[in-house]
Amino acid sequence: MKRSVKLAAVLLFCATTSLFASEAVVSHCDGGACPQEKGTDAQGVFEQNDGSGHSLILRQLFAASVDLQTDEQLPRWLAYRIVSGSVGVASLLPREWRADSLLTQRALPNLAEDARTRFVQPDLSGSQDRDYRMTEVTLLAAEQGRLAPMTSFSGTPLWQELNLLSNRARLPSGLRLGPWSRLDQALNELAQRLPSQADGRPEAIYVISGPLPKSPTGPTGFFKIARLKGSYAAFAFPATTQSHADYCESLTALESLEARAQINYFPAGGELSNDLAAALGCPSLNLE
Repeated sequence: MKRSVKLAAVLLFCATTSLFASEAVVSHCDGGACPQEKGTDAQGVFEQNDGSGHSLILRQLFAASVDLQTDEQLPRWLAYRIVSGSVGVASLLPREWRADSLLTQRALPNLAEDARTRFVQPDLSGSQDRDYRMTEVTLLAAEQGRLAPMTSFSGTPLWQELNLLSNRARLPSGLRLGPWSRLDQALNELAQRLPSQADGRPEAIYVISGPLPKSPTGPTGFFKIARLKGSYAAFAFPATTQSHADYCESLTALESLEARAQINYFPAGGELSNDLAAALGCPSLNLE
């Protein structure tokens, strides 16, 4: 089954297509090749054989594989690149979620409202004061996080794309406000330290993030992979990660993530080492 490809009108995108295969170069992905499900056609960045209904959403700041068959339409993975000039201060930028016109129309009315607020009635059956708490609700809007962070693109005029629902993930607040955010900051700081390439273009850090494969009760956690030339650093965060946790404690091997998700995150190939972790302030670890 061919994966549908949806394009933002002004995205720089080069593609050749046929009835049976598609090839594309996507600047958000290292080497122009986005993550590919294992077992798909060698050319098939957009091909899939499992009928899962994932589509590639392409925006000017990110590319995301989104499951359009579900009402939530959350990304399976999202890819973006950080350069020194894109990083900025995001504390005063509006963070109101907006519907993404590239998602299927049938779910849009519910998606925008769900991303704004979500309420849960607590189980009070065992509470002695339940008669006084029957109207109590828990606001879960804080669990809505961005896979591509505002801070990595607030130095550009395109930052509003990061409020689109295709950039959304149900990141638990402890993880989102703690090690996830600090890792984003470390990546931004590293991008700002990188020297320009010989031709004057800024050096880029390529990042892929998303949810780990689901368990019967929901996502088991979230991952983030960063690649700079031939080096990478991969992190797997349990959903229960506390805000005080050190992101270095979640370092993992790229092979482990790929085997778990059945995805080749860097199909363009090339030799990789896990040396990038040291540049992010993590001690050298044997992740084999």
